[in-house]
Amino acid sequence: MRISIFVACLWLATSTLNAKIVFHSKRRGGGEIYTMNSDGTNPTRITHDPAGATSPAWSPNGRQIAFESTRGSQVVPDYNIWVIDADGENLRQLTHHPEWDNYPNWSPDGLQIAFDSDRLSKEGEPPKTEIFLMDADGGNVKQVTDLGFASQPRWSPDGEWILFEGDIDQGRGIYAIRPDGTDLWMVSEPVPGAALFLGGWSPNGRQIVYAASVGALAAKTTIVIATLDRSGKLKVKKWEEVPIPKMPVQTVSFGADGKSILFGGKIWDRWQICRFRLDTHELIQLTDEWQSDLGPREWNPRLPVSPKGLVPTRWGVIKSNSYNHRGIGVYPIPSIP
Repeated sequence: MRISIFVACLWLATSTLNAKIVFHSKRRGGGEIYTMNSDGTNPTRITHDPAGATSPAWSPNGRQIAFESTRGSQVVPDYNIWVIDADGENLRQLTHHPEWDNYPNWSPDGLQIAFDSDRLSKEGEPPKTEIFLMDADGGNVKQVTDLGFASQPRWSPDGEWILFEGDIDQGRGIYAIRPDGTDLWMVSEPVPGAALFLGGWSPNGRQIVYAASVGALAAKTTIVIATLDRSGKLKVKKWEEVPIPKMPVQTVSFGADGKSILFGGKIWDRWQICRFRLDTHELIQLTDEWQSDLGPREWNPRLPVSPKGLVPTRWGVIKSNSYNHRGIGVYPIPSIP
């Protein structure tokens, strides 16, 4: 009994109260990487890059942040993958390719980084974007996909799968593949006329979140959670819509506890970081800036395996679309149509 109480207390001590969110923002002009507490307090600028920085991703131990930047590019800007310590020190460049390298994402063991690149594109031919892996120091680059378009990789928590946005024979959608390039399968439910944008895995690896947008500027966006059947061959057993308030949405991800969704929401013509809680149905506005805040990714220094029951294994249907918010700033969040 004492052991159970100790484990539960330790889990609570390392819950989202100590979590951190990394995001990119234009609040100081060009895009920069920031971190903040999980409740939106203490925003801290991490990069000071005249070329801009975007697409931040935490290392598994929370000590480093990978991102993409055109810093150091000559004549024609091209994106490369960079890494910086979470305190803003020890900046280093991982890729040095003349073509674009984007969307870094760490493997769960911290030994590899997945990214997408158009380095295989040839002059006079359609652009070719594929998923690659490299060691965490930038070495040993390996190609994973050969599909024509594969972008924004996301490792599964167990390291067995890589999610990505793809446009192949089955159409534009969210796909999964093994790190060795085998066992390709389609995760998303087809949405006619929609652009699909990957969010990523739930912390327990049993759900996947993505956004389906119709029209320019993500004006009509649906957030979808796909619940996986892991009893045999991995497949989707259910797709469910997350009933967030009606607003344009970008850059969706799960919160670190698996009980909320983080995203960039357009509020009064400004992109702000928001959290939608799946348990209490609240919409919580975390930032309130005049320039865009997007790309939230949350890291939580909790136990690798939490006590049974503390991490949800299934996302329940939310029947109410009522919500609350922190009310920071002078403008309220628009009412639901």
